Amino acid sequence: MKGKRSYPRSSRIADLIKEEVATLFIYSVNDPRLHGISITDVKMTEDLKVAKIYYVCSNKEDVETTNKGLKSVQGWVRKEISKKLNMRYTPELEFHYDDVFENGMKIDEIFKDIEHGSDK
Repeated sequence: MKGKRSYPRSSRIADLIKEEVATLFIYSVNDPRLHGISITDVKMTEDLKVAKIYYVCSNKEDVETTNKGLKSVQGWVRKEISKKLNMRYTPELEFHYDDVFENGMKIDEIFKDIEHGSDK
């Protein structure tokens, strides 16, 4: 097996789940609370029992409403994933708001403030 990269099963499953969940939200979910969300990442536990699905909203103020919408479709999404993926056990789904972009923008603003402060 020389030359092959290590690509753990949990990462492969996470990639498949990310693709399927994103597709479901684009084409199949009709809940207006879930319009404008994007799936940014999926992290699997090593035992493949839990999939943590990270998302962003088009509007930061809608996070609470989006969370309620996600809770309402969580079981349906899991059932749809189990139809698509040929696994003995379909992982539990946990949805988490991904604040990486917000944190990045805050850091960017801090750098801009520092840069403008040094010009004075």
